[in-house]
Amino acid sequence: MYASPMSQSLEVRLGVSDARANLTEVIAKVRLLGQRVVFTRRDKPQAVLVSYEFYERALVSMGETAGPAGEQQQTG
Repeated sequence: MYASPMSQSLEVRLGVSDARANLTEVIAKVRLLGQRVVFTRRDKPQAVLVSYEFYERALVSMGETAGPAGEQQQTG
């Protein structure tokens, strides 16, 4: 299911069904190892799961911040 933790890539592709069956493990690897998970359906990318820290950095780079409960807000 998963690439080895020793793998060089921080991005992992995972089928939606596999992710659903192993969601706790998927979230732990994203949070603890910094992996980015691309969820696929029929080998086509559908969504991406990243750590909250990665998400915050991405928002800042776009000139936005995360507000209460993760709501996006423009910073000026």
